[in-house]
Amino acid sequence: MSKILLVAGASSHHERLRLALERLEADTGEVEFLEAENGDVALAIAEREHPDLVVVEVGVTPYGAFGLTRDLKAVPELACPVIIVLERLQDEWLGRWSGADALVHQPVDPFALAQVARRLLQEDRTGAEVDEAAS
Repeated sequence: MSKILLVAGASSHHERLRLALERLEADTGEVEFLEAENGDVALAIAEREHPDLVVVEVGVTPYGAFGLTRDLKAVPELACPVIIVLERLQDEWLGRWSGADALVHQPVDPFALAQVARRLLQEDRTGAEVDEAAS
């Protein structure tokens, strides 16, 4: 089972992201969606639940997507693939700086988001299997 943390300011945005990612269940097995309305709540959920993937909209406040991504990547126990949904093209450099694994632009293409998420989950699993085999 994969745990995906959706971080968006509005419940309608959570719903849109969830609908786009539900197609992953056919490829990766059962998916559990966790939801947070801001970065503070998202970090607390990540510490408790250890998601396999985080999808965060750039506009979440008070603790934004870039800061959340940097903090998740800084703690090895929390580090997982992060997709940032950007509102503006000029913010791509901030997404890369923060350590995001992928950047998706609004309006979100649900097929593109699902494809990126699938790739990141598969890469993360493959990397974990390689790490376990090396131990």
